[in-house]
Amino acid sequence: MNEQLLKLYSSKWSGLSGAITTILEDDTLDIKPANPLLLYINKEEDYKIADIRLMVFGQETNSWYDERATIKAVRYHYDNFFNGDKCWGYGGQFWNGVSRFLSCLQSKYPDKRIRLIWNNIVKIGKKSEKGFPPDYIYEIERELFHVIPDELQILKPNVVLFLTGPNYDSIIADNFGELKHEALSIFPERELSEVSLNGVDFAFRTYHPNYLWRNGIDKYFETIIENIKL
Repeated sequence: MNEQLLKLYSSKWSGLSGAITTILEDDTLDIKPANPLLLYINKEEDYKIADIRLMVFGQETNSWYDERATIKAVRYHYDNFFNGDKCWGYGGQFWNGVSRFLSCLQSKYPDKRIRLIWNNIVKIGKKSEKGFPPDYIYEIERELFHVIPDELQILKPNVVLFLTGPNYDSIIADNFGELKHEALSIFPERELSEVSLNGVDFAFRTYHPNYLWRNGIDKYFETIIENIKL
Protein backbone atom coordinates (compact mmCIF):
# COMPACT_ATOMS: atom_id res chain seq x y z
CA MET A 1 0.00 0.00 0.00
CA ASN A 2 2.75 2.45 0.88
CA GLU A 3 4.47 1.65 -2.41
CA GLN A 4 1.21 2.30 -4.26
CA LEU A 5 0.79 5.60 -2.45
CA LEU A 6 4.38 6.56 -3.25
CA LYS A 7 3.83 5.75 -6.92
CA LEU A 8 0.65 7.86 -6.92
CA TYR A 9 2.31 10.87 -5.31
CA SER A 10 5.43 10.56 -7.46
CA SER A 11 3.33 10.64 -10.63
CA LYS A 12 2.01 14.09 -9.62
CA TRP A 13 5.02 15.57 -7.86
CA SER A 14 6.92 17.23 -10.68
CA GLY A 15 3.95 19.21 -11.95
CA LEU A 16 2.83 20.09 -8.44
CA SER A 17 6.30 21.22 -7.36
CA GLY A 18 6.63 23.48 -10.38
CA ALA A 19 3.29 25.14 -9.72
CA ILE A 20 4.02 25.60 -6.02
CA THR A 21 7.44 27.08 -6.78
CA THR A 22 5.78 29.64 -9.04
CA ILE A 23 3.53 30.75 -6.17
CA LEU A 24 6.38 30.80 -3.66
CA GLU A 25 8.41 33.08 -5.93
CA ASP A 26 5.53 35.44 -6.75
CA ASP A 27 5.83 38.41 -4.39
CA THR A 28 2.34 39.61 -5.32
CA LEU A 29 0.79 36.54 -3.66
CA ASP A 30 0.86 36.97 0.10
CA ILE A 31 -0.56 33.58 1.04
CA LYS A 32 1.74 30.67 0.26
CA PRO A 33 0.79 26.97 0.08
CA ALA A 34 1.51 24.37 2.73
CA ASN A 35 3.00 21.05 1.77
CA PRO A 36 0.41 18.45 0.75
CA LEU A 37 -0.75 15.82 3.21
CA LEU A 38 0.86 12.55 2.09
CA LEU A 39 -0.45 9.40 3.74
CA TYR A 40 1.74 6.65 5.12
CA ILE A 41 0.48 3.42 6.69
CA ASN A 42 2.31 2.12 9.72
CA LYS A 43 2.41 -1.71 9.96
CA GLU A 44 0.75 -2.36 6.62
CA GLU A 45 -0.08 -6.00 7.29
CA ASP A 46 -1.90 -5.12 10.52
CA TYR A 47 -3.84 -2.50 8.61
CA LYS A 48 -4.82 -4.94 5.87
CA ILE A 49 -6.32 -7.45 8.30
CA ALA A 50 -8.09 -4.86 10.48
CA ASP A 51 -11.82 -5.44 10.84
CA ILE A 52 -12.54 -1.71 10.69
CA ARG A 53 -10.41 0.56 8.53
CA LEU A 54 -11.58 4.03 9.48
CA MET A 55 -10.58 7.09 7.46
CA VAL A 56 -11.38 10.42 9.12
CA PHE A 57 -11.27 13.58 7.03
CA GLY A 58 -10.54 16.98 8.47
CA GLN A 59 -10.84 20.18 6.46
CA GLU A 60 -7.49 21.44 5.16
CA THR A 61 -3.78 20.94 5.76
CA ASN A 62 -2.21 24.11 7.11
CA SER A 63 1.33 25.02 8.24
CA TRP A 64 2.62 21.62 7.14
CA TYR A 65 6.39 22.03 7.58
CA ASP A 66 9.07 23.47 5.32
CA GLU A 67 8.35 24.57 1.78
CA ARG A 68 9.87 22.77 -1.22
CA ALA A 69 10.24 19.51 0.67
CA THR A 70 10.69 16.13 -0.99
CA ILE A 71 8.06 13.40 -0.97
CA LYS A 72 10.16 11.45 1.51
CA ALA A 73 10.41 14.41 3.87
CA VAL A 74 6.70 15.25 3.72
CA ARG A 75 5.70 11.62 4.29
CA TYR A 76 8.08 11.49 7.24
CA HIS A 77 6.22 14.38 8.86
CA TYR A 78 2.90 12.53 8.47
CA ASP A 79 4.44 9.33 9.84
CA ASN A 80 6.07 11.14 12.75
CA PHE A 81 3.04 13.28 13.64
CA PHE A 82 0.24 10.76 13.13
CA ASN A 83 1.74 7.28 13.33
CA GLY A 84 4.15 8.50 16.00
CA ASP A 85 1.10 9.50 18.09
CA LYS A 86 2.16 13.13 18.42
CA CYS A 87 -1.26 14.13 17.11
CA TRP A 88 -2.89 13.03 20.37
CA GLY A 89 -0.72 15.39 22.38
CA TYR A 90 -1.27 18.20 19.89
CA GLY A 91 -4.56 19.11 21.52
CA GLY A 92 -7.27 21.05 19.79
CA GLN A 93 -10.88 20.25 19.13
CA PHE A 94 -10.25 18.15 16.04
CA TRP A 95 -7.93 15.57 17.57
CA ASN A 96 -9.93 15.44 20.78
CA GLY A 97 -12.99 14.74 18.65
CA VAL A 98 -11.27 12.00 16.65
CA SER A 99 -10.11 10.41 19.90
CA ARG A 100 -13.66 10.49 21.28
CA PHE A 101 -15.11 8.91 18.14
CA LEU A 102 -12.48 6.19 18.10
CA SER A 103 -13.15 5.41 21.76
CA CYS A 104 -16.91 5.21 21.16
CA LEU A 105 -16.43 2.96 18.14
CA GLN A 106 -14.12 0.64 20.06
CA SER A 107 -16.67 0.47 22.89
CA LYS A 108 -19.31 -0.77 20.47
CA TYR A 109 -16.93 -3.27 18.86
CA PRO A 110 -14.54 -4.32 21.65
CA ASP A 111 -13.48 -7.45 19.79
CA LYS A 112 -12.83 -5.73 16.46
CA ARG A 113 -9.42 -4.61 15.28
CA ILE A 114 -9.69 -0.94 14.33
CA ARG A 115 -7.12 1.03 12.34
CA LEU A 116 -7.41 4.76 11.83
CA ILE A 117 -6.20 6.82 8.87
CA TRP A 118 -6.20 10.60 9.01
CA ASN A 119 -6.82 12.58 5.84
CA ASN A 120 -7.92 16.09 4.87
CA ILE A 121 -10.43 16.87 2.15
CA VAL A 122 -8.19 19.79 1.10
CA LYS A 123 -4.69 18.36 0.85
CA ILE A 124 -2.88 21.68 0.32
CA GLY A 125 -3.79 24.55 2.60
CA LYS A 126 -2.04 27.73 3.70
CA LYS A 127 1.56 27.71 4.82
CA SER A 128 1.20 29.94 7.88
CA GLU A 129 -2.51 30.39 8.41
CA LYS A 130 -5.67 28.42 9.06
CA GLY A 131 -8.72 28.28 6.85
CA PHE A 132 -9.55 27.45 3.27
CA PRO A 133 -6.80 28.41 0.81
CA PRO A 134 -7.25 31.01 -1.93
CA ASP A 135 -8.37 29.82 -5.34
CA TYR A 136 -4.88 30.02 -6.85
CA ILE A 137 -3.76 27.35 -4.37
CA TYR A 138 -6.88 25.20 -4.42
CA GLU A 139 -6.97 25.09 -8.22
CA ILE A 140 -3.43 23.67 -8.25
CA GLU A 141 -4.63 20.81 -6.09
CA ARG A 142 -7.66 20.19 -8.28
CA GLU A 143 -5.67 20.25 -11.50
CA LEU A 144 -2.34 18.73 -10.46
CA PHE A 145 -2.86 16.78 -7.24
CA HIS A 146 -6.27 15.13 -7.48
CA VAL A 147 -5.36 12.04 -5.43
CA ILE A 148 -8.04 11.44 -2.80
CA PRO A 149 -10.18 8.98 -4.81
CA ASP A 150 -7.02 7.00 -5.60
CA GLU A 151 -6.03 7.01 -1.93
CA LEU A 152 -9.35 5.40 -1.07
CA GLN A 153 -8.94 2.79 -3.79
CA ILE A 154 -5.51 1.90 -2.44
CA LEU A 155 -6.37 1.92 1.27
CA LYS A 156 -9.90 0.53 1.05
CA PRO A 157 -11.41 2.02 4.21
CA ASN A 158 -14.75 0.46 5.10
CA VAL A 159 -15.82 3.42 7.25
CA VAL A 160 -15.27 7.06 6.23
CA LEU A 161 -16.10 10.02 8.46
CA PHE A 162 -16.02 13.55 7.07
CA LEU A 163 -15.61 15.95 10.01
CA THR A 164 -15.78 18.80 7.55
CA GLY A 165 -19.19 20.40 7.96
CA PRO A 166 -21.73 21.15 5.24
CA ASN A 167 -19.79 24.09 3.82
CA TYR A 168 -17.23 21.62 2.49
CA ASP A 169 -19.77 19.45 0.66
CA SER A 170 -18.78 21.12 -2.60
CA ILE A 171 -15.15 20.14 -1.93
CA ILE A 172 -16.21 16.55 -1.28
CA ALA A 173 -18.06 16.72 -4.60
CA ASP A 174 -14.93 18.04 -6.32
CA ASN A 175 -13.25 14.79 -5.29
CA PHE A 176 -16.02 12.23 -5.65
CA GLY A 177 -18.73 13.85 -7.74
CA GLU A 178 -22.18 14.70 -6.42
CA LEU A 179 -23.05 12.25 -3.64
CA LYS A 180 -26.38 11.31 -2.12
CA HIS A 181 -26.78 12.62 1.45
CA GLU A 182 -29.44 11.14 3.73
CA ALA A 183 -30.30 12.69 7.08
CA LEU A 184 -29.84 10.46 10.12
CA SER A 185 -32.20 10.15 13.09
CA ILE A 186 -33.37 13.49 14.48
CA PHE A 187 -30.70 15.53 12.75
CA PRO A 188 -31.20 17.70 9.67
CA GLU A 189 -29.11 16.63 6.70
CA ARG A 190 -26.96 19.72 7.11
CA GLU A 191 -25.91 18.60 10.60
CA LEU A 192 -25.44 14.88 10.04
CA SER A 193 -25.89 12.72 6.98
CA GLU A 194 -25.03 9.30 5.70
CA VAL A 195 -23.22 9.58 2.38
CA SER A 196 -23.32 7.09 -0.48
CA LEU A 197 -19.63 6.71 -1.30
CA ASN A 198 -18.70 4.15 -3.91
CA GLY A 199 -16.62 1.27 -2.54
CA VAL A 200 -17.10 2.26 1.11
CA ASP A 201 -19.51 0.37 3.37
CA PHE A 202 -20.37 3.31 5.62
CA ALA A 203 -19.68 7.01 5.10
CA PHE A 204 -20.94 9.97 7.12
CA ARG A 205 -20.56 13.73 7.10
CA THR A 206 -21.04 15.94 10.12
CA TYR A 207 -19.65 19.14 11.52
CA HIS A 208 -16.05 19.81 12.48
CA PRO A 209 -15.47 19.02 16.18
CA ASN A 210 -15.17 22.76 16.90
CA TYR A 211 -18.95 22.83 16.47
CA LEU A 212 -19.69 19.38 17.85
CA TRP A 213 -18.03 19.97 21.22
CA ARG A 214 -20.32 22.98 21.78
CA ASN A 215 -23.44 21.11 20.75
CA GLY A 216 -23.36 17.69 22.37
CA ILE A 217 -20.73 15.75 20.46
CA ASP A 218 -21.73 12.38 21.91
CA LYS A 219 -25.24 12.43 20.46
CA TYR A 220 -23.78 12.89 16.98
CA PHE A 221 -21.17 10.19 17.38
CA GLU A 222 -23.60 7.75 19.01
CA THR A 223 -26.01 8.16 16.08
CA ILE A 224 -23.23 7.53 13.57
CA ILE A 225 -21.99 4.46 15.40
CA GLU A 226 -25.52 3.06 15.71
CA ASN A 227 -25.62 3.09 11.90
CA ILE A 228 -22.33 1.23 11.48
CA LYS A 229 -23.21 -2.45 11.36
CA LEU A 230 -20.24 -4.70 10.69
